[in-house]
Amino acid sequence: MNAADVVIDICLASAEEALRFSGFIQAFLSRNGFPFVMIHDDPDLTGARRKVVFEDVVVGRKFAREWRMDRLTACGA
Repeated sequence: MNAADVVIDICLASAEEALRFSGFIQAFLSRNGFPFVMIHDDPDLTGARRKVVFEDVVVGRKFAREWRMDRLTACGA
């Protein structure tokens, strides 16, 4: 397994988006049987950045896809 395949970089644009991300991650974990995940703040980069790391590549890709769709929906796209 390539570690780069399971790391998702998230940049939160606002406090509102950070709150939405928190709810999204809780719901995603619940829907997917609470897979192992680590969420890191990235202090080396500006803005509210998170690295989301799933142990399972398939779950990580699913998370990335669903988060992108959630962001598009929130933007009205």
